[in-house]
Amino acid sequence: MKKLAKKEGFIDAVFGLQWGDEGKGKNIDALLQKGNYCAVARFHGGANAGHSIKLGEKTFVGHIVPSGCFHKNIEFYIGSGVVVDAVSLIKEISELKELGFDVTKRLYISNRAKLVSYLHPFLDQADEHKRSKLGAKVGTTSRGIGPAYSDVRMRRALLIGDVLLPDFEEKEKDLSEFHTNLLNMYKEKYGFEIDSVKIKEAKEKWDKSVKEMKKLQVCDSSFLIRKRLSEGKNILAEGAQAVMLDIDFGDYPNVTASNTLPANVCLGLGIPHKYLRHVYGVMKAYTTKVGGGSFPPRIKDEALEKAFQKAGNEFGATTGRSRMCGWLDLFALRYAIGLSGANKIFINKADICLTDKVKVITGYKSGGKILKEFPLYLNQVTGVITETIPGWGDANHGEKNKKKLSPELASYLNYIKKKLSDLNVKIISVGTGKDREDFFNWDK
Repeated sequence: MKKLAKKEGFIDAVFGLQWGDEGKGKNIDALLQKGNYCAVARFHGGANAGHSIKLGEKTFVGHIVPSGCFHKNIEFYIGSGVVVDAVSLIKEISELKELGFDVTKRLYISNRAKLVSYLHPFLDQADEHKRSKLGAKVGTTSRGIGPAYSDVRMRRALLIGDVLLPDFEEKEKDLSEFHTNLLNMYKEKYGFEIDSVKIKEAKEKWDKSVKEMKKLQVCDSSFLIRKRLSEGKNILAEGAQAVMLDIDFGDYPNVTASNTLPANVCLGLGIPHKYLRHVYGVMKAYTTKVGGGSFPPRIKDEALEKAFQKAGNEFGATTGRSRMCGWLDLFALRYAIGLSGANKIFINKADICLTDKVKVITGYKSGGKILKEFPLYLNQVTGVITETIPGWGDANHGEKNKKKLSPELASYLNYIKKKLSDLNVKIISVGTGKDREDFFNWDK
């Protein structure tokens, strides 16, 4: 009798379809509650990510530790594509312990992931200082992510695995000398200066955190992930930012320093593409953006924009900065879906509507011409094409039953579904509040 082939597991990816801050943590939590996954894995980015997770009265804001940390049976992987801030990592692990969730025995860090230096954040600030003088500030989180990835590309970065080797201190000293020379250049040429006391304090805190990190499970996470897949177990890959922040295809230069697209899951975790299954895209019922650069869908009414910021708590989990708020941008959304291959969509914050009429961006203009393709730079956009449809107020806050939706919100969701129908995507759930239970299934 012919032996049946062993069934392997798969990887599903969850990522943002807009400019970030779409509420991915909540959707990951919902997927984990179904019990079909053994782990959550981060494949890119660093402490510039910020995901808030709420469980009853407990709230945790994570930056490095993957989402799902309130699930005690879930493993966590930090892949080789991540740049790890040791201080942030140790702080998060400590905060989770205080909340009653010890993740140390379930957290695996790739020995090929990269280490953020204590000087990287200062270099980040220095470069932003230079750009601000030129009127071209990116609006980074100043967490040192860009400089860390720059060192990776120049092949001088420290790997997480280096902290366990006998020559780590020598490697760290060489890199720090290089960074110090760079900071001196910024001081001499652009007048950017950091207090030496701050640098000393940062080094002491960093040294202490690196020492603690040596106690964690640093390993070949790629091998371990592939082993889990061969055992028939499934894994969720967590995107740290969103499509419009991708270093190659996003709103350049106002982007993050890594590739945010699901295509990077394979490289960032070290797994073959054959394991990728569903691509879950996450969006909000409106659009937000934090940082610098142009933002075509932005609400022109300043008071209304501030009202959206307040109602949606549109302030960065990492920086506390207020986010620009805009109408739903279907033109950018279609671009993001096309790039990512998203086949399932979560829509969050559908309960927030502050007007009796809402606008939807369906196209961009440049120099009087309607664009068919997404522009190279967003500052080339001189106008937008909009459609206006009825609003729905706050009648749907916390709604968990699709059948009890207000007719206006139901119409809005059907409108989005119709506009995306040619892209073969399915809206699977809609969020109506900040609590983990505040959502309803839309199209099973």
